[in-house]
Amino acid sequence: MGKRKINRGYRPRKRSFHGNQYSDKHEQEAGSDEISGLDDKNRPSTSASKIKLGPQTSQTEFDTAEELTGFRFVDVQLLINFVKTLLCSQCGQPLGENKSFVTEERSSLASTFTFHCQCQQKVSFMSSAKCGKTYEVNRRYTLALFAIGRNYMHGKKFLGNMNMPTGMHKSSWSLHKKKILHATETVARTSMQRVAAEIKQKKGEAITVSCDGTWQRRGFQSKNGVVTLLTVDGPNSKVLDTAVLSNYCNPCAKNKKTKTEAEFQAWKLSHAQNCDKNHSGSAGSMEPTGALEMFRRSEQLYGLRYASFLGDGDSKSYTSVANAEPPVYTDVDIAKLECCGHVQKRMGRHLTNKVNELKKETFMHNGKSVRGIGGRGCLTKKSILKIQGHYGAAIRRNTNNVPQMRKEIWAIWQHRNRDHINCGDWCPSKNQPAADPDRNAFPPYVCEAIRPVFETLTSETLLSKCAHGGTQNTNESFHNSIWQRCPKTGFVGRPRLTLAVYDATVVFNDGERGRIPIFENLGMPSGLYTRLCFSELDRTRINSAATKLSPSVRQARRIVAVMHEKDKEDFYLAGAHE
Repeated sequence: MGKRKINRGYRPRKRSFHGNQYSDKHEQEAGSDEISGLDDKNRPSTSASKIKLGPQTSQTEFDTAEELTGFRFVDVQLLINFVKTLLCSQCGQPLGENKSFVTEERSSLASTFTFHCQCQQKVSFMSSAKCGKTYEVNRRYTLALFAIGRNYMHGKKFLGNMNMPTGMHKSSWSLHKKKILHATETVARTSMQRVAAEIKQKKGEAITVSCDGTWQRRGFQSKNGVVTLLTVDGPNSKVLDTAVLSNYCNPCAKNKKTKTEAEFQAWKLSHAQNCDKNHSGSAGSMEPTGALEMFRRSEQLYGLRYASFLGDGDSKSYTSVANAEPPVYTDVDIAKLECCGHVQKRMGRHLTNKVNELKKETFMHNGKSVRGIGGRGCLTKKSILKIQGHYGAAIRRNTNNVPQMRKEIWAIWQHRNRDHINCGDWCPSKNQPAADPDRNAFPPYVCEAIRPVFETLTSETLLSKCAHGGTQNTNESFHNSIWQRCPKTGFVGRPRLTLAVYDATVVFNDGERGRIPIFENLGMPSGLYTRLCFSELDRTRINSAATKLSPSVRQARRIVAVMHEKDKEDFYLAGAHE
């Protein structure tokens, strides 16, 4: 028989990918939620942003203005060419016939243009209105750069690239910064007072707060740190208080190098009120110091007592507050609550430590000698993440029910030990009768080796501190807002960081619209386009948060996370590629 002739014009039907023979559909669908410790039943249906910001103003409500308002970028040459064609009101001749008919006086970004006619008539106008003694455009320019996390030099680069004069002096910038800091602080404190009144009306005078710290640099080498205190009110958690700490002052550092000790001490007395340094300890001690400071002023500021402290287990903040001398509150013992997210991670860390601890130990299994409890069929990175996720889900599913919480956690261990009586719906024995429920089981020696980990992490003391089901995720989200306004890429002094904290507080609690009173405190109108932009940003924030809650987007995030995990390679290992 001859060879079969192939028709090159024929294109076979494209086959879609259906995985390989080793893929496990059930694991792929369930694994990501197990790793995160959340299931769809426990996920909120409404985003925190929508709950906090409330109904938004529609754009049509702003489209009623008939007059032109706001600022524009204008090419001065085009403006001059237009004015040249205008006739003088005195002599009736075109203004352009005078060769030196226009002069300009600048004050940073503001200009005063004066048009001269050959008949000695002149007309002047300013490119910006004034707010107090300064021009509005200069104040807005400085405020805008702070709002987007940029500094003086970034502004100069922007103006230079726009072919605009870069005439604002550093001293003028500093004066604007002081004014903006004061105005923003006033609005932020008003916002936090409002939060305190809301939580007091809802929960009484004794409340639970979430306390956490963040630093400008990693590794406890930072000169600046921020401690944040948020209410624990589900998706409606807001910023209640903040403390900005710094162990560095630039004027002090400079004068100490150039003056004698006696001269420096004399100078320091006059500088004390303006000194940026308000912390003399290490960076690591900033969080306990800031937490104690905020707890001590709670009754004076808000008439509240922080009866429960939600924090992570690796912080000394609770100890500094609970064991303070004199006591923070004479009639209240401050209770410690654990962040469920941090406790969930303990399971993964304990199991990983157990693998490393026993990697040289020898065990007998099926008549063979086996070394360690890690590897295929035993504890792998993937199985540790799954156990960690199941552990977190068991905690969150059983808030205020410690016995059931402990039962579900032990069901995870029993599942790996081929006992499925107490398993949840994540087990194939419950939702896939045809599947083998023991396919992910561990050998008996592995189960016995990790049993002490489960005993430690199911203690009555620990689980009772997790019964609230809360986390410090809101603190972390707020910290991200701070560093967006004051990036960690460059060092700043305490006033600049404080400004970023106050601005982030206003937006976190009340949205971008909450910043409108800042303009009023600075003596200038917020303006139509400012209000329009802020409302649009708030709507975008709400819509983005709602999108992230949708099942399809969550599933896409899980797939991307798994793909990134698989793509990781150790390209940079010392001596590995020689």
